[in-house]
Amino acid sequence: MRRGAICLFIALAAVALPELCYAQVTDINWSDAFDLKTGKMARGPGFYLSWIKIVSSWLVFLGWVATTDWVSVSAQQHRLRHALWNPLVFFIFVGAFLASWLIPIFWVGFPLLFLAWIVPLICYVNYFNKQVEPHHRVMTPDHLRFVASERLRPLGIKIDATRKRADEMGPPVKFVPRGAATDAENNANLYLAKQSPAYLLARELIAEALGRRAEMVMLDYTQQAVAVRYEIDGVWHEGNPRDRESGDAILAIYKQLAALKPAERRARQQGSIGIESDKSKLTCQITSQGTKTGERVLLLFEPGGTPFRKIADLGMRDKLQEQLQQLLAETKGFILVSAPPRAGLTTTYNAVVTSADRYVRSFVAVEDAGKNEVAVENVPPTTYNAAAGETPMTVLPKLARAYPDVICIRDLVNAETVDFLCEQVDSNRLIITSIRAKEAVEALLRVLLLKVPADKFAPRVLAVVNERLLRKLCETCREAYAPTPQVLQQLRIPAGKVEAFYRVPQQREEVCPDCGGIGYRGRAAIFELLVLNDDVRAALIKTPKLDVLRQVARKAGMRGLQEEGILLVARGVTSLQELMRVLKE
Repeated sequence: MRRGAICLFIALAAVALPELCYAQVTDINWSDAFDLKTGKMARGPGFYLSWIKIVSSWLVFLGWVATTDWVSVSAQQHRLRHALWNPLVFFIFVGAFLASWLIPIFWVGFPLLFLAWIVPLICYVNYFNKQVEPHHRVMTPDHLRFVASERLRPLGIKIDATRKRADEMGPPVKFVPRGAATDAENNANLYLAKQSPAYLLARELIAEALGRRAEMVMLDYTQQAVAVRYEIDGVWHEGNPRDRESGDAILAIYKQLAALKPAERRARQQGSIGIESDKSKLTCQITSQGTKTGERVLLLFEPGGTPFRKIADLGMRDKLQEQLQQLLAETKGFILVSAPPRAGLTTTYNAVVTSADRYVRSFVAVEDAGKNEVAVENVPPTTYNAAAGETPMTVLPKLARAYPDVICIRDLVNAETVDFLCEQVDSNRLIITSIRAKEAVEALLRVLLLKVPADKFAPRVLAVVNERLLRKLCETCREAYAPTPQVLQQLRIPAGKVEAFYRVPQQREEVCPDCGGIGYRGRAAIFELLVLNDDVRAALIKTPKLDVLRQVARKAGMRGLQEEGILLVARGVTSLQELMRVLKE
């Protein structure tokens, strides 16, 4: 309303001042110009307001305001010498506006005002269309059909327009802005992002990553270019590099959508945006950090709404499943779930908890509120705020007084927590927890590194479930070959037991459409289940060393990751080369 009033005032001035000036020039007598009988101004050569003139001048002024704003925005976005065009379209019109005050004849001043608006605009449009891509050009028949279709669509009138909006062109990827204080601010960030010429490029980068089944995208910024890498099934692959200019514009869009600071290129920033693609929804976590050469940006894709699966769905052998189910039915003790970083620990932990009898006994969970974990069904979570200095002990004592049968805690962060949980074991409670470790025996030592007394912890541990992920061979392009007798002997596979192993194709005639030429598609899990007996507990107390614990664990009947992996190699699920890569990590 305020902006409209200002525009109206200026438009009135544009019309009234010339008329008033003309009245002064012709020495009109005010008393003669006013009709005392009717109380109205007498029509004459001047000193009256014409609504036709006011409306026409007002419309020209509003049109100039709208197009001048577009010239300013589009020139900056497309880098089209905005320092030249902004003053041209502004000062030419302002000059004509002032000149129209000095011209006492409206039908001379108004055409001058109109030409001062339309001529610079036509010149800019002509220049603009020569500089930009065809789908960005304006005032073309294609563009006019598109504008007409957009304006008439709410009225139910459909016009076939070949041109699409920026968010409709290209791949079927939509962004959902997040991170702002209000929905209105999020929508404003989305609107600003859509105005950028790089909006389509930003969607294409996400579409390419999802099309290649990437879990993460890394953008490394240097002075000249942007290196692009994709993590697919846990392994990094090089992508096509991008020039620095387009890379900067793409990153600015991601930061805008995540309510971060696009201009900040040194400090660490974290945020997220939503992505909708092919009827699926996921979250893209964005982390940026300045480096010596420029900036490094990590885009991590997190599927949304994925149901937690039971341990059987992860590929654990039937015998191991039976053993684990028996352990989960115990009334007291520790069950540790372990895996290396980014190797499926969260999924395995959730699958173990889901496999327990959650509807027969009472379960509670303790989680860090900052990690935003999705609760397992029928396992109500209680959170603590690690960022504020809280630990699981902030909530555990009160939680224990509710007398749950099973306590599920994702992270063991200190000795105090482990000591308290050991006391809960003595009160006939089962503890399911997780810790980062490459193998089962290492998980036990990781707990002791928290300064937990071995003689207090060891007697209360039931078992350790350790998991490792490896890539599965693409069933479309995998290549069979006969293993040598020496290889079979090293793997302790009897001669004649396995006729062929499989591997990535050695010579490709064309790129496989299913795996994109990588040779692997998807991942499988291998497990080792260490059930502690008296010998393992004694070794953990007396000689807590990795080599010693490995030997004792094998004697206790644990089958290691290598043996479990060889079974997948023999079945053609993965390659021997992939198993060796995973075990070396």
